[in-house]
Amino acid sequence: MPARFLPILLLLSACATRSAAPAFVAEMTRADALVEEGCYVCLREALAIYERHLTLKPAPIGAAERAFDAALLVAVREKELGIPPDDSLAKARRLVVPARQAVLDASELIIGDTTGLDPDQRAALTGRHRPPVALDNAMRRALDTLPHTDLTAKYVGLTIDCEQQTLHESLDMPALRATYAGVPLMEFRLATCGRPRGPDVGALRANNPRWTDTLYWEGRRELVASLGQAVDFPKASALFAQGRDAFPASLMLMMAWSNVNLAAEEFAAALRGFDDVLARFPTHRDALNGKMQAESYLLKHQDAIATASRLLDLGTWHIGDANYWRAWNRYHLQQYDEAWTDVEAALRGLSNSRVYMLSGLIAYARKTLPVAVDRFDRAFQIDSTACDAVWMSGLVSIDLNDLQAAAPKFTRGMTCFTSSASASRGDATRTEDAVTARGTPATPREQRLIERSRRDAEHAEEKAAQSAYNAAGCYARIGNKNLALTHADVAIAHPKMKDKATALKAAIEKLPN
Repeated sequence: MPARFLPILLLLSACATRSAAPAFVAEMTRADALVEEGCYVCLREALAIYERHLTLKPAPIGAAERAFDAALLVAVREKELGIPPDDSLAKARRLVVPARQAVLDASELIIGDTTGLDPDQRAALTGRHRPPVALDNAMRRALDTLPHTDLTAKYVGLTIDCEQQTLHESLDMPALRATYAGVPLMEFRLATCGRPRGPDVGALRANNPRWTDTLYWEGRRELVASLGQAVDFPKASALFAQGRDAFPASLMLMMAWSNVNLAAEEFAAALRGFDDVLARFPTHRDALNGKMQAESYLLKHQDAIATASRLLDLGTWHIGDANYWRAWNRYHLQQYDEAWTDVEAALRGLSNSRVYMLSGLIAYARKTLPVAVDRFDRAFQIDSTACDAVWMSGLVSIDLNDLQAAAPKFTRGMTCFTSSASASRGDATRTEDAVTARGTPATPREQRLIERSRRDAEHAEEKAAQSAYNAAGCYARIGNKNLALTHADVAIAHPKMKDKATALKAAIEKLPN
């Protein structure tokens, strides 16, 4: 440990025995080193040592200041890790001495992690009643008057700066890294200040396994894929799981683990995580939203409807999503009228292709065909990769006997599905190449991705051929023989469509020019 940051040990009480003094000095030196090391368990261990010394009569000079500093650093780290800091903050307030009041006051500016909080909690913590910290904030600037060797003051100041974009932009990060090189406490704060693709905070844990504090940021780093690389969901999930085990009180880590499993389509695991959060906080809106989605993908329709209804009863947050997923699950249960009410409500809060597509499917099931066409067309206008939307619009246009509209829709569908097939085959190839480059067998998830990408490609190629076949039939019926033959040839190229398309082409060739 660089000696320049270790506080100067003051003389112990004259009441201490001569034989005990060296032990006290050794303990205080060890506690000071633990503070500088800076990991959460290190800080708690240092605090315990300082608190033992406070029980001596009289307490060693300097023990009170050190105990306060350690208690405050524990509270700040709990804020950073998404652990409720109330008890630690209360202890810091009890231990504060007049000379450290300014540091305690400034620490109140720290918000801490918000990713694990319920939206209501986030709003209360970061809402309009709490304006951003200004560059000239008196409490923040009071810390600048303290020496750079005052690690607690500098840590608190840096944490405030890292949370505020304006303040963060004013930091001279290279100079700070040079000043605090070799001081893990400060290296952690500097490495986690700003974007996930900053310095590798995992180096701290590599040097000292007690630095489990870094696991969340290591996991976030894995989710920010480098250009051309796939996100490593399994590695991120494993890091978040380790962090969750190290800090079971952290909602931040539990939500991160659950959300990454949801994104990785590990729906059963995600559901377990969201249920764990809800067991502690039954009204946690983000957890309810994740639970609703996991239940939907697991085809637990009734459970998902109940969860969506719970979100709607709570109000305010995720209302559009709750209406969408309740509509989606009711559609799959063939509860079309109820699903229609929900999807109409969803459209008042969400206007994306996914919602319009579901609205079209429900309208089609309810046999309101013009509405279905309108919704499918809107879905494709918003997202030109929504191939099923333009396909369905073409089919419903045929049902309405509007072949002039149906024909070009199937042409667009043919092009869309062809592009989709190419993208899916590219996904499979990239995953296979990554596995080959690594030199180890594909993980179960990688194998699922490869197989699904291949299935998606084959399905899209078949739908492209079917679209071409339908377009050929429509163009033939509206008298455009050349376009009909062109599309028939495309359909003939697919093995599953070859016979039907060949017969159709023969019939088209007999038509007058």
